[in-house]
Amino acid sequence: MNRKYIFPALAHWALTFFTDRLVFNFTEDSNSANYVCCKAVLLFLLLILWKIITEHSRETIEILKYAGIYFIPLIFVLMFKLPQGFLSNDERLIFEEAVKLADYTWFSYLTTWYYMICLMLIPAWFGPIIVKVLIQIFVCAYTVKRSVSCFGFKAGVFAYVPFLFFPVLAYTTSAHRIPVYFLLYAFMYVKLFFDMLEKKEIDKPWLFGMMVLAAILTQWRTEGIYLAGLFPILLLIVYPVFRNVKKAAALILIFFLIQYIISIPQNGVLPGRMGDKANNRMAPFYAYTITNMMRNGLDREKNAEDLEKVGRYLDLQIIDNINEDLKDINYEDVLILYYPGYTGVKADVTPEDYNAYTEGCMNIFRNNPGVFFVTRCGAFNYAALPYKVGTDSGGIKGLAKLVFSIVKAAFYNLYIPCVLLLLGWLLSVIKRNAFFFFGASGLICHYIIVFVLAPASYFQYYFPIYFTVYLFYVLLIIKALSERLGLTGQSRAGI
Repeated sequence: MNRKYIFPALAHWALTFFTDRLVFNFTEDSNSANYVCCKAVLLFLLLILWKIITEHSRETIEILKYAGIYFIPLIFVLMFKLPQGFLSNDERLIFEEAVKLADYTWFSYLTTWYYMICLMLIPAWFGPIIVKVLIQIFVCAYTVKRSVSCFGFKAGVFAYVPFLFFPVLAYTTSAHRIPVYFLLYAFMYVKLFFDMLEKKEIDKPWLFGMMVLAAILTQWRTEGIYLAGLFPILLLIVYPVFRNVKKAAALILIFFLIQYIISIPQNGVLPGRMGDKANNRMAPFYAYTITNMMRNGLDREKNAEDLEKVGRYLDLQIIDNINEDLKDINYEDVLILYYPGYTGVKADVTPEDYNAYTEGCMNIFRNNPGVFFVTRCGAFNYAALPYKVGTDSGGIKGLAKLVFSIVKAAFYNLYIPCVLLLLGWLLSVIKRNAFFFFGASGLICHYIIVFVLAPASYFQYYFPIYFTVYLFYVLLIIKALSERLGLTGQSRAGI
C-alpha cells in the first residue's frame, strides 16, 4: 500500500507547531484542550490532503482543472472583497476568541475550531477566509466534475451556473458559519445524488467521512437537527448494500455514536443543564419576537400578567419607542438588545428576572399563535425581499441602474426558491422518487425551523435552502438536456 503521503503530512504538521506562534496567544481564557483537539483534527486533514496530492489520480486532476476555471471569476471577487477583511463583526469576534484558544460556544464550538484549524494551516488573519474560498472552489469543481462525467461535457459544464449566482459570489470571503455550512450541505447532497444516478457503492473511508460530515451539519446549526434522522434514510435509499437489518442497525448506531462524540465539546460528556443552556442561547429569539409581536397586534390587556414578567427584564416603554421610531427595521436584528439609545435590558436584572421574562415570553407565544405567525411572516418577508427594484431615472445610466436593481432583487428573492422547493416536493410525491421526497422534506423542515426560531431577519439564514434548491434544479435541467440530446458522460466511474 502506498504510504508516501505520510512523511510530508507529518512534516507539514510539525511545521505548524512553529507557525502557530505567529497567530495564537495563550491567555487566562485559553483552553489547552482546544489546541490539542484542533491539532489532532489538523493531522487527520493533512493526511487526507497529502494523500490526494501524492496520488494525483485522474479524478483529482479533473477536479483541479474545473477548480482552475472557477477560480478565474473568483480572482476578481477576491481582489475587491478580501482587502475589506472580515465581512461582519461576528467574524472578528470569533477570530479574537480563536487566537486566544478560548471556549466560545455561542456560535457553536465548531465555528471556533474551524477558525483555529484554519489559522494553524494558514497562520494569518485571512486564514479562515482563504480556507472557505478553497472549500467553495472544491465543492464547485467536484459538482462540475461529477456532472460532466455523468451528463457529458457540453451539458455538464452548466453546473457552474449556481456557483456564479450573485449571492454566492458576494459571500465568497465570508468565513461565518452559514457561508461554510451551505457549501458542505450542498456537497453532501451532490455526492449522494450522483452516486445514486451512477449506482455507485460507497467505500468505508467515504462512508465514514460522509457520516462525520452529516453529524457536523446536524450539530453546527440548530436547524440541522433533522439530519440526525434524515441522513441514514438517504444512505439506505442511495446505497442498497445497507438494506438489511444488521447493516442498517450498525449504520445507525455508528452514526449516532459519531453524533455524540461531535456534541461533547459543546454539551459535555454527560450533558447537564441543557435546558438552562438552551434558555440562555434563546435570549435573542425571545427579545426579537416579543418586540415585533408588540407592534403586530398583541392584546396587551389579555397578556398583561405575562407582559409584567417580560417587563422585569426588558423595558416595555423602550420596546414601544423602538417600534414606533424604527418600525420594520426591527425585523432586521435584535435591535432592542444593543441599538444605541434603544437598549431595553434593564439595569441590575437578576437570574430570577430573566427566568420570569422567558416564562412570560413563552406564555405569550403559546397563547397568541395568530400574532406570532404574523410576526414570523413579517420577519421572513423582510429577509426574502432585501432589495427593491429601482426606478428608471432616465438615460443610459438610469436604465442600467434599473436593470441591475431588477437582477439583484431577483437573485436575492427567497420566495422563488421556496416555491420551487414546494413544487419539487409535490413532483417527488407524484413521481414517487424517494431521494427527492426525503431531500425536499428535509429542506422544508429546515425552512420551518428557521422560520419559527430565527432571532433576526437575514437572507443568509435561508442560504442552504436557496442554494441547494437552485443547484438541483440546474442539475435536473442538465440531466434532461443530456438525455434529450443523447449526450453521454466522459466516465461513469465518479469518485
